[in-house]
Amino acid sequence: MVWLIRSFLSIWIHLGVRLIYGNQKFRLPPITNQILLLPAIVIAKRIRQRQLTSYEVVRVHIERIRAIQPYLNVYVDERFSEALHEAQEIDRTLNDVSIGHRSLPNEWTEEQAPFLGVPFAIKESMEYPGFHNSTGVSARKDYISTYTATSVANMIKSGAILLCNTNVSEGCMWFEARNSLYGTTNNPYDLSRIVGGSSGGAGCIVSAAGVPFAIGADIGGSIRLPSFMNGIFGHKTTPNIVPNDGQYPPHKEFHQKYLLSTGPMCRYSTDLQPMLKVLAGSTNIERLLNIDVPVDLSKLRYFYIDEIDAYFINKVDRDQKLAHRRVVEHFENKYKIHVTHLRLNRLRHAISIWSSMMVDGELSSRDFSLTLCNRTSYLNSYQELLRKFLFRSTHTLPAIGLAILEAVPNKHNKRFHALAHKFHDEIQSLLGDNGVLFLPTFPTPVPVHGWPVIMNTFDYIYCGIINAISLPSTQCPLGLDSQQLPLGIQCIAGHSRDQLTLAVAQEIEQALGGWVPPSRISLI
Repeated sequence: MVWLIRSFLSIWIHLGVRLIYGNQKFRLPPITNQILLLPAIVIAKRIRQRQLTSYEVVRVHIERIRAIQPYLNVYVDERFSEALHEAQEIDRTLNDVSIGHRSLPNEWTEEQAPFLGVPFAIKESMEYPGFHNSTGVSARKDYISTYTATSVANMIKSGAILLCNTNVSEGCMWFEARNSLYGTTNNPYDLSRIVGGSSGGAGCIVSAAGVPFAIGADIGGSIRLPSFMNGIFGHKTTPNIVPNDGQYPPHKEFHQKYLLSTGPMCRYSTDLQPMLKVLAGSTNIERLLNIDVPVDLSKLRYFYIDEIDAYFINKVDRDQKLAHRRVVEHFENKYKIHVTHLRLNRLRHAISIWSSMMVDGELSSRDFSLTLCNRTSYLNSYQELLRKFLFRSTHTLPAIGLAILEAVPNKHNKRFHALAHKFHDEIQSLLGDNGVLFLPTFPTPVPVHGWPVIMNTFDYIYCGIINAISLPSTQCPLGLDSQQLPLGIQCIAGHSRDQLTLAVAQEIEQALGGWVPPSRISLI
């Protein structure tokens, strides 16, 4: 009966979307400059060698952002003029160094500043002086940052140049980048579809070639979901490696310890490791075991889970399954190994496990309703729901729904909280120091706007369960499906073994293709 109802709704919703939006695929302006197609580390190398100027690189990316903004609604605040000035200063210094008029500043060595002169973006929930930091919450619409988040400061210290901040879901707790302050961000492959969330704008601007890379944050899939939906790479780090300060909402200590990870989002796998090292900083990166040691992929043990079999979670789409099977077959054929298929019964409780971890095993919480009121009062969720139906609310329906759900007492939270730690121990024991697990990032093609509220509400759990067990995971793009929408898979490793997933990501990109441009390439 549930399947029949969902099928009926699916037909009518897709028909309605087609009537409203029409065909919105591949509508972006063409990519007209080769610079927009280069990995960040390649751009940085060419700037150092004076094959490119930082000014030219920054200018080209600013022009691209301005060209895609009317289609995508991707950024909130920009500092284009300041960025161009900073790029000119870098070029002036490097030119003086190249002709022997001065020595290279110590802080600009390749080791200290691996991204010198390369532009990047952040999500709006991250603080930077002069930028809004509302996280899409109407009660914070006038809040302007005076502080720089440590992860952002680390990236700037690496020589990178900040261009803009990008749209997010309200309160960073939903997988569509939509809020009442900045509107909805559209998918670069099909404007009628979502970009994921909460780091949706960050994933979108990277995929659309607005910047080479961006910084995201992930507490239930907020890096990997938008990376999947925009066809790029995204890495959820082992917790407590990259600093999470300077973000709204502020997260509690147990979120920082187990669930939340700030990390890299980029088009090319080769940018993941240098980005991670920069974001973590020299002290924190030492917590990752053997991060600089080359990985022998033939010596790893591989596992895969093809589906989470639980109520209210969609089955994995046929195109996704075929793409995942190609990944498995590649590793089996190339390295003459067997990839073990797993069926884990605990995954039936994945939603409850993640939810219990979000409240640290407590009976209930009102933390998100506090977030929606700028942490000065609690949202009256039921009254706000009525206002929503009367078109008088400034909150999105998913945000109101979550505020209601979190306040409902759940006597099973403590049990599932304990189960989460047992599940972590089980997976950690399975993977050990040399195991990698393949898992779908998301079960269906990128949904159309509004669709997740009805049909994909709990599908985030393919990513969220990995947050709940505190392990590193890299989302890897696998080209496009039969609808010309992104395919992807995530690879997971043991605690502090991030280098394994990053190495596997590079192999997947080389063997099966990675990011596919969402617009035509017409180089001048």
